[in-house]
Amino acid sequence: MKKSKFLALLLVMVMLVSALTACGGKENTNKADGGNAAETNTEEAKEETPASDFTSIGIGTASIGGALYAAGGALVNVWNEIGVTASAEVTGGSIQNVNLIESGEMLSAIISQGTAYQSSLGEGLFEGQEPTKKLRAGFCIQPAYMHAWTMDQSAKDYTAFEGKIACGGPAGGTSDQYTKNVLEILEIKPEKFVNAAFSDSPNMLRDNLVGIFGSSMGTPASAVSECANTLDAKIIGISREQGKKVIEKMPFFMEGAIPAGTYPNQDEDIETLADYNVYFFSDDVPEEVVYNFMKKVFESKESLVQAFAGFETMDIELVDSIVMPLHKGAYKFYEEMGMEIPEAAMPID
Repeated sequence: MKKSKFLALLLVMVMLVSALTACGGKENTNKADGGNAAETNTEEAKEETPASDFTSIGIGTASIGGALYAAGGALVNVWNEIGVTASAEVTGGSIQNVNLIESGEMLSAIISQGTAYQSSLGEGLFEGQEPTKKLRAGFCIQPAYMHAWTMDQSAKDYTAFEGKIACGGPAGGTSDQYTKNVLEILEIKPEKFVNAAFSDSPNMLRDNLVGIFGSSMGTPASAVSECANTLDAKIIGISREQGKKVIEKMPFFMEGAIPAGTYPNQDEDIETLADYNVYFFSDDVPEEVVYNFMKKVFESKESLVQAFAGFETMDIELVDSIVMPLHKGAYKFYEEMGMEIPEAAMPID
């Protein structure tokens, strides 16, 4: 009898424990569901963030004295006009600008299209890295021309780098990498490479610390103008024969020429290679914000040219030269303007 009572009591205890465990499990499940719901609501809230809450933006440029920095400074005014506080940020140039947008540290930047293109494939300048995913194109600003300047008045093309101490600008920048890549393709060997800001070039050339500076920049670049004006520096480009060899290895380049009169004492066109500088956005910038900015940019061309002459080449029809996906706000603007969008530039969002 006692044994039966004991077994009955044990059975009741087991049933109670099972019931409590079931309740606890149910409570934990509800908490997990509640957590997922909260995460979902957070994501929805992020997607629905109104453009009015977007109040500030940084513009990745390059070193002081370069064309990208001047162009970024001019764009600050356009952002301010649509109610967004902007600042032009000094960076190492296109390569760093790509990385800054990809890491979420910068929401917009001026980047040479060749650099952006290589980053999207994880090739060339980005060999061994994961392809980038956040870059969204806006508009072409101007061609970035490969050109160099030196005190050597006999210089005619990039063979002038042979045996000289050379500088391609800040370490790791597009100018630095492109200059080294081009010279390697052409089998031209400087004495050595050093790195410095382009704004330092007048003093470094004057003091014979560097024999030649090389760049991939929009024109006119203030540092080059200063060297041409105060030092009578010779400005050179890449000859057509040299250019064909380079394009075989770096196909995003195109043949171009820096028009006569771009720089002081420049009486003739300078044959060289070019690559468009494009204004890129992060995919985190709201569609309405980019759409409003695009409208204001093309309405403001006259004032932009006054701030930086390189905006003279900005043209809405250059959308046909873009080979990277457009930001959906930029795509909306171009569609509204009746522009034909190349397949490579179609949005992916």
